[in-house]
Amino acid sequence: MYPVLFRIGSFTVTGYTALVDIGLLIGAVIACLAARRRGLNPVRVLDASLTATLGGVIGARAVYVATHWTYYSDHLRRALRLWDGGLAWHGGLVGGLVAVLTYCAIRQTPPRLMLDVLTPGAAVLAVCAWLGCLLNSCAYGLETYPGQGLLWTLSLELPDLYGIRAPRVAVQLLGAGWSAIVLTAVVIAGRHTRFDGLAFPLWLALYSAGSFGLGFVRADETLLVAGWRADQVADLALALTGAAALTVGLFRKRGVRRRNDD
Repeated sequence: MYPVLFRIGSFTVTGYTALVDIGLLIGAVIACLAARRRGLNPVRVLDASLTATLGGVIGARAVYVATHWTYYSDHLRRALRLWDGGLAWHGGLVGGLVAVLTYCAIRQTPPRLMLDVLTPGAAVLAVCAWLGCLLNSCAYGLETYPGQGLLWTLSLELPDLYGIRAPRVAVQLLGAGWSAIVLTAVVIAGRHTRFDGLAFPLWLALYSAGSFGLGFVRADETLLVAGWRADQVADLALALTGAAALTVGLFRKRGVRRRNDD
């Protein structure tokens, strides 16, 4: 039921694909503009952005195909049809992060500094991805009914992946809104030296925590792990990892400041 924006032969572009592409482009522009301010070569930052995009797409598609192997085991050719949709953000995060760290190791660039520059772009991409899901009806919410209080208030008449319209929790809009809030937090934190090198764990902790919470009102099918949505389990693990890295980083910076004062 993916809405097609345009088609060239067998190649189609959906709303989700278009918005993800827009997010990637805006993210790369933001990173390049911030590069000089942080003492990095804009060309290297652009290279890192492209490397992260390639690694992210490979990781996101691999995880999506793996979690939907029941279908793709009988349709192997479709596993490579990225334009049909189907990306898992957890796989994209891991693939993109590995790609960036590898690039930084080869180019001998400080990884924390590079991640500081790239993180706002990743936050923009998250906003666009949620809006893309709204257009493509992926990550749809639970059906709601009058009298359900807050759930009903947060609902809109929306279709599921099969085109069945009903009042549902507007998970995609809530996800886009939370992503925008996290983007704002990352930009504000980036103006303070105490968060130098910590933009990525800050974003990871906040965004993953929000994604974990939204998992309780999602209705799209996914794997279950001990009765929990598999994506929620991954969200919780990433949120805790980000929070731990952020806490350790802040304590280290505080210790350095104290030694300098002495």
